Parts: sequence; structure tokens; C-alpha cells
Amino acid sequence: MSKCPHCGAEVQYKPDTKKVHCEYCGSDFNVSELLQEAKKAKEREIEDSKPQISGKAYSCTQCGATLLSFDETAVTFCSYCGSQNMIEEKTMQQTAPEVIIPFAKTQDECIRNYKRKISHFIFSPNYMKSDLVVKKFRGIYMPYGIYNLSYNGDTVNRGKKYNHRSGDYVYYDDYDIHAQVDASYNGISFDLLSKFYDEYSHAIPFDYHGAEEFNVNYLPGFYADSKDVEIGTYSPEAIQIAASDSTHYLRRKHIYAKYQCYSPIVNFHVGEKKVGFFPVYFAAIRDKDDKHLHYAIINGQTGEVAADMPIDFAKYIIFSLVLAIPIFFFVNFIPIVLPWVVNLFTIFMAIVAWIICATQISACNDRYNRINDKGFNQVMVEKDENGKFKRKKPEKQYKVKFSYWSKYLAAILLSFGTIVLNPVSDMFYYGSAVIGLVLILFSFFDLVKIHNILVSRPIPQLEKRGGDESE
Repeated sequence: MSKCPHCGAEVQYKPDTKKVHCEYCGSDFNVSELLQEAKKAKEREIEDSKPQISGKAYSCTQCGATLLSFDETAVTFCSYCGSQNMIEEKTMQQTAPEVIIPFAKTQDECIRNYKRKISHFIFSPNYMKSDLVVKKFRGIYMPYGIYNLSYNGDTVNRGKKYNHRSGDYVYYDDYDIHAQVDASYNGISFDLLSKFYDEYSHAIPFDYHGAEEFNVNYLPGFYADSKDVEIGTYSPEAIQIAASDSTHYLRRKHIYAKYQCYSPIVNFHVGEKKVGFFPVYFAAIRDKDDKHLHYAIINGQTGEVAADMPIDFAKYIIFSLVLAIPIFFFVNFIPIVLPWVVNLFTIFMAIVAWIICATQISACNDRYNRINDKGFNQVMVEKDENGKFKRKKPEKQYKVKFSYWSKYLAAILLSFGTIVLNPVSDMFYYGSAVIGLVLILFSFFDLVKIHNILVSRPIPQLEKRGGDESE
């Protein structure tokens, strides 16, 4: 007999409503919905039967993130929003992962890698390099989903070969290309944290050969976070990675090129799925206005660094002025051009800058609202009043300011109007061109501002919790 997911009482199917009804709590369920709930309950039972690890949980009162500590080290600040209010302390248990990649790099080694990387960015603000920032790096075991895929058997792809031509028609013969494939891909991994951006997971890949069976003795001295993304979320991506690599391998076989089969496919399936702890040094860096965060992530196994790189306005201006001097002298040697050509050049530059700005704003909207972050979107899905799934509305949205577009529009209209009016004096041509180029120059400051938003995220305000406090 099925049980009510809400209260555990027995339920009955009602033909008049075509729904399953619980007399005890009054809940109604669609048959398919109840089946899904039963599957989830079974998965939770299996999850609860797995070994548990316990430690002190420190929750951030500002963003809700929770970190689990396994020794007497106290958490003094939040790794995800940088606030100094990790004050809610309690004992918490969470399901132990199956495997772990231990920290192989010390914090000092990784900080040296971070300083070396950021030194290559001449426009990076000084606060990204300060000693206060590097002291914020914290070793955290992040939960990752690990996927093992395999294929053993015959794979068939369609090919064709030229036969003959008759008038306007070209005739090909179709062929089935058979290949015996025995392939396996082990250790394809994706992070299972909605607040840990997918792009960082791709930027600091791990070597799964370093994974070991989970051992709790690797945890003291570090922190851990709990997964909040279902492990099955990234199964399609894991299949795509395996299929893409196998396609690349098969394409090297002469038989596929001979019969014009340029994208042979192997239909992999996900076999074993398991959860692992992967080592990451993580820091959240607040900008000087205390409005946005920049993240810096270091692979605790390889030392590879990924970091948001904002642009410092003062450094950008100084560099632009220094660059403008040789350009000015170079332009002086160019033969005199017709005045209207200068205005055409201004229009061209305004259109190019407009396209760049539009591209940046589109990318900024996607990044700001995490459109392409599958783990985040899986957590953000909820049911509406009709029982349909939809994406929750983000708390904050990036708004495009009209001033970004007005400068390009004014530069184009001014130069175009001057060409159409065709004034007698050349000073009108040069004057409109100079004003247009100045407007374009100021628009570059907008591009820098958009870039800095693109490589940051708003400081969270109770956006979500970090650990699974229900366990």
C-alpha cells in the first residue's frame, strides 16, 4: 500500500477526481507525482543508510552558507560572502562520500600560485593582491558527482559514397559502418554545489587517479560542504563528454572519412555514480565599495588557479594615456584625409563599440542570473500553483542602464547628421568627429564597469543555506 509523503498514512485512489487522496492530512496527489515521491523517499532511505560523518557546523547569518569543521578550529568568517559573522555553531551530520582526493598542496604553495597568476594582470586592483585577501583562503572539501561510463559492443553509423552523376542529380550509395567498441570513461566529475559556479569546476580540473576510498582522517584541518544538487543532474553532460571524445577518436579511422561519416556516435550510458570530496582553496574577495564579491579558487591537488579579475579604473586610464602618445605621433604622419571620412570612421568606431557593449551586457545578464549554471538552475526549480515546474525568480537582476547606449547613439547621430547637412566649413566635420570620439572614449569606461560586474556577483542576502541541515 502506498503511503502519503506528507504524513505517512495510507492513501486511496479517488476515481471522481482521478487523484490519490490521504484521509488523514487531506493531501491530494497525481498518480505519477506519488510515484516520483515514492522513488525519492526510497533514495532518501538508501542515503540515510550510508555512513555518516559529523562535525561542528558554522552557519553564516548573512548568506546562509554552512561549513562543517572536523577539529577545534573555529570559523571566523564566511568563505562564500566574506562576512565576519559565522556565529551559529552546532553539531551536524552528513552522508559520507564514497571517495576523496586528499589535499596535496599546502596553503602557502597555493597562495604563491595565486600571486603569480594575478601578477600577470596589469589592470587588477591592488585589493586583489593584499595580504588580507590571501589570508582568507580556506581549504574546503567540495562535493563532486563522479560518473563512470562504458560501452562494449557493436556501434553502427551511417555513411555514403559517391556513385555517379546524371544531369543535375548526384547519386550516392548509403552504407552502415560497423565498429566494435570497448571503451570506458571513469572519473568524469561535476561539482554538486549550487553556489559553486560550474565555470570554476571546469577551470580547475582534478586528476581522478589521485582519488582514494573515503577516509575520515583526511578531514581534520579542513572544512567541508554538503551537496545540494542531485547527482543525476550532470549525467547528460558526462555522456556528452564521453561521446565527444570517442567521436574524435573514431574520426581518425580512415573508413569514416572514406564514407563521409564525419561525426560517428557511440551511445554511452552512465553506469556507476558516486559522490566524492575534492580539495579546493577558496576565497571570497569584496570590492572596495563592499557591493560585489570576486571569487578566487585554487585546486588543492594540482595548485591550478581560477580567479575573477576586475579592472582598476586608475590603472586603465594611465595605460590608455601612455598608449595614446605613440598613436598620436603615428597619426600625424598619415596623409590628410577628407573631413567626411573622419566622421565615417567615428560612426564605424561607435558601431563596433556598441556591438562589444551589447555582447558584454548579454554575457553579464547570463552570468548575473546564472542562466548556464545547471546545478544552480536545478536547485532553483519549484512547483507553481498548477503543479508545473518553473525556475524561481532570482532575487536580483542586472539592469541595463540607458546611459550605456546613449553615448553610441549620440556619436552616430552627430557624425551622420554632419555628413547629411554637408556644412561649408571643415571645422564642423572635425568638431563633430572629436565630440563623437570623446563619447566613444567615455563609453569604454562603461565597458570596464560592465566587465567588473561580469567578473563579480552581488553580495548574497540570505540567498540560500550552504549545508544540508536536514541530515
